[in-house]
Amino acid sequence: MVVVSIGAILATIAVPSLRDTLNDFRQKSAHSLLVSDLTQARGEAIKRNVRLLVCVRNAAGDACVSGTDWQAGWLVCLDADADGACDTATAALPNPIIVRLCLDADADGACDTATAALPNPIIVRPALDAVLTLTGPATPLRFNANSSQGATGSTAVTFTLAGTWSGAVSRVITVAPTGNISKS
Repeated sequence: MVVVSIGAILATIAVPSLRDTLNDFRQKSAHSLLVSDLTQARGEAIKRNVRLLVCVRNAAGDACVSGTDWQAGWLVCLDADADGACDTATAALPNPIIVRLCLDADADGACDTATAALPNPIIVRPALDAVLTLTGPATPLRFNANSSQGATGSTAVTFTLAGTWSGAVSRVITVAPTGNISKS
C-alpha cells in the first residue's frame, strides 16, 4: 500500500512535467517546420525566377485565405501572374517544384496541369495542434525572384508561435524585406 501511494505521488508530479515537455516539443517542431517552409519558398523563388506565396490555407488546402490566424495551417504556391492567388500549373507556367522537367503523363509534348503528382500548391500544412497558436501576416507573404519579400519598401513580417499551457515561451520568426529569415 505504501508503494502504491508513493507511485501515485510520483505520477502526480511527473505527468504535468511530461505534458509540458511534449507540448514544448510540438511547438519546436511547428517552429522548425514553418522556418523550413519559408526557407524553401524563398529558395524556390530564386531558383525558378518566379514569385511564390506563403499564406493561410483554406479548408480544402488548395488556396490562400486572408487572416492573421495561421493556426489552420499554411501553404506555399506559385503566383507567377502576381495576383496574390495560387496559379494553376500549365505548359506556360510549369510547376516550380519539378527540377528540370515538367510532368507530361499523357505524352502530348506539353506540361500537364496541376494534379496530385504535379501540385500547386507546392506545400500544404495541416492545422496545428490545439495547444499552439500561430499568428502572422493577414495577406500572403510573397517571395520574389530576387529573394525579396513583398513590395518595394515593405516592412518585416513577423510570425509568433505561442503555447497555451502555463510557462510556454513564444517563438518568433521574422522575414526581413530582403527575404532573410531569422528566428528567436
